[in-house]
Amino acid sequence: MRIFHLFANWKWTGPAEPAVNLAATLRQRGHDVRFACGSGPKLLPNDVAEAAMKRGLEPIQTLRLGKHRNPLLDPLDRRALKKLLKEMRPDIVHCHLPNDHRIAADPCADLGIPVVRSIYDGDPPAVSSDLRRLLGGARSVLAISDRVRDAVSERFQIEPRRVVTIDPAVDLRRFNPKLRKLPDLRETYGIRDGDFVVGIVARMQRHRRFELFFEALVRASHDIPSLKVLLVGRGTWMEEVAVKPAERTELAGRAVFTGYRRGAEYVATLRCMDVKVYLTPGSDGSCRAARESMAMGVPLVAARRGHLVDLVEDGVTGILVNDDPDEVGAALVRLHHDPALRRSMSEASHARAHKRYGLLTQARRVESIYEEILGRR
Repeated sequence: MRIFHLFANWKWTGPAEPAVNLAATLRQRGHDVRFACGSGPKLLPNDVAEAAMKRGLEPIQTLRLGKHRNPLLDPLDRRALKKLLKEMRPDIVHCHLPNDHRIAADPCADLGIPVVRSIYDGDPPAVSSDLRRLLGGARSVLAISDRVRDAVSERFQIEPRRVVTIDPAVDLRRFNPKLRKLPDLRETYGIRDGDFVVGIVARMQRHRRFELFFEALVRASHDIPSLKVLLVGRGTWMEEVAVKPAERTELAGRAVFTGYRRGAEYVATLRCMDVKVYLTPGSDGSCRAARESMAMGVPLVAARRGHLVDLVEDGVTGILVNDDPDEVGAALVRLHHDPALRRSMSEASHARAHKRYGLLTQARRVESIYEEILGRR
């Protein structure tokens, strides 16, 4: 099949990795895959294009493909895209973000090329006339959960067979320490044998609910003398939302700021954690960081928010909590006091991730949807 993927951004935000990974995996399966992403400012590195090249794609950057609607530049993209489509004649155009879908909708309709649209929202998107028109014109809409799938079908009045659940994927090989050599960072982080390590991975911003996290840690510290906390990430409000709260008497000497970790060091940092806390989805509605932890076999204490309620099976792969520091703290204490429960959750998380979140599993599922569309056509 000839497949053209569009991604209207140049920054490595939440949906970028699943979009690039899907395109690259489909190419590895022998399809003729083209990938176009936002061009971005000339003086800044294009994160999406660089990642695509590392995965064996040759990204097209002749379109602007801005993340947000632009009444002056989008029509230019529309004309340029139509010319590209006439030259390439793809069987399918796969849109990953709202603005690339807006740009592609009319040229694809004019040329009779079916459009597939991915939605990465953890909660059902709000209804608007613009989105109703776009989703109504797509041959298939791919949602990340059954809950979002059913709501999209109902809210936008799309026949159910055209809205499909596709579990977002992660690179299971990368997040399997048995298959690769990783640095041992426990000494670097001051972790001793017997420490109970709680981790959080997030941009350090006000809306990421760090205040709730630290209140929960203070409560848990009274029952967990060996508590150690890894805070992975950085952010504009780091001093206010994380550094100062970590200086509280109960947490003194327990909190370690690892900074922003990449590559093998990021995976090795996850391996140090006994439990990971995830209190609110960020820009990535599919909660990729939660799925990465599951692939590593790290149990989650997660808020009942967004896609987290779909990912975490309460009592099996982790514990779901309300926005209550007492409840979060109690979950941490429970997991500390019950190593057998931690082990069973670790095994269940790992098994779920390897059954449902593999790149090949996702690619085959999407591939079958393309084939069905082309067969119907």
